[in-house]
Amino acid sequence: MNDFAYQTNKITIMLAGAGHDVVYYQMQQPILADQRFMISGHAAQWSMFETNLNNLRPDLVIVQTDIAPDPDTLIRSLQKISAWRGIAIVVLPLAQKDFQGAFTKVDTVRGVFVAPVNWTEIIQAAYGAAMTARASLTQAAPMQQGVSSYSNSGASAYITGTKRIAVLSHAGGSGCSTIAENLAYELSVRLSVKTLLVSMGLPPAAAPHLGLRYVPNLTEYFDRPGKAAFQAAIQRKENLEILLAPESSLEYMHILESSSKGTGEGSINGMLIDSEDGRYAAIVMDVPTTEDLWMMHSIIFANYALIVARPTLADLTAIRHTLTLLLTGLKSEKRLARDSIYLVLNQTSDRSSFTPRLFQEELSKSLGWAPPIAAIVPFDPGVPQAQDDGLMPVTRGDEFAKGIRAIINTLFPLVENNLARADGKKGILRLPKIRFT
Repeated sequence: MNDFAYQTNKITIMLAGAGHDVVYYQMQQPILADQRFMISGHAAQWSMFETNLNNLRPDLVIVQTDIAPDPDTLIRSLQKISAWRGIAIVVLPLAQKDFQGAFTKVDTVRGVFVAPVNWTEIIQAAYGAAMTARASLTQAAPMQQGVSSYSNSGASAYITGTKRIAVLSHAGGSGCSTIAENLAYELSVRLSVKTLLVSMGLPPAAAPHLGLRYVPNLTEYFDRPGKAAFQAAIQRKENLEILLAPESSLEYMHILESSSKGTGEGSINGMLIDSEDGRYAAIVMDVPTTEDLWMMHSIIFANYALIVARPTLADLTAIRHTLTLLLTGLKSEKRLARDSIYLVLNQTSDRSSFTPRLFQEELSKSLGWAPPIAAIVPFDPGVPQAQDDGLMPVTRGDEFAKGIRAIINTLFPLVENNLARADGKKGILRLPKIRFT
């Protein structure tokens, strides 16, 4: 437990299980509206579990043992969380019930359950265990406590069909464009998932990064709005389809002016709606930092938000503003559900001002809530070098590629990370109710 836990009375929790459905639609649901917890991260694959556990250092881990290569490996990992006084709740599948005694003997484990289980009951047991651990620590080193009163009432929805992903931040230079472009490229080119990238900056960053021309662009669409004109505006980078905002300031502002009349045909939102014609599994929007209709219409259209930030004080301040906009700045019917909002910590290093956990804690201290971290992307000077050389960083840097894949594993229901198979063949991304090329 850390000092922050006593200031807010919230318990930071990490959820881990074998598969997206278990983690996001079984384990997570009882926690979403529970004021006592702050979800610091998820893991649906073992590699993500080890990385997130070390980076986030949660107070409490609820883990389904199927995620681990074997029970002994998981036991060794759970023993390590004693370094930050973390505790764990373990859920065993029926086939592994004989390991119940072995997990019970682990000092950090406070409960062992055998499936099938009631996740709501497990969450309650986990809270009791965490509060007991906190009380024990308080007796050893009393600290002043406070209670956060922020209201958390985000709705939850299982989103199928097209993933409409707004990649945004109010902090310039955070790497939104790089993350958006490489996410779209990885999905489309390397995983064969039909994807549209919409580059909305002035000028659009995708043009130099992906070696595109500035024409055609969205002016082609807005000159004659409608589905028929949509194809004329598209450019391609291998299998990835791209829409560019116009480079001309006059044309860019003309689109803003036409969008000020509403969200129907002829507006930015109308253009995005026309793009969702059943052909795309994912629409990735590189949203500009300026708080105009390019940003607002993108948020209205999106069903997921990736907020990109560097681990700096300036970006922390900017993210507070972004979250306030998403959670309270829009009409309630146009807001994203909280479980559709994620952080991407970009350009991290050992010398960063904030660790991932501290970054989340500072956000929660101000807002009473912080989104889970979808990916932690290390600083890599090779990323801009690859872009200058006309190459996609996701194809050149292993650590950067791991960050992009972590985002994919968070947003899409992967059972396992099959980006690279032993036989060298490309894996197939298993997605519900979506289209493939």
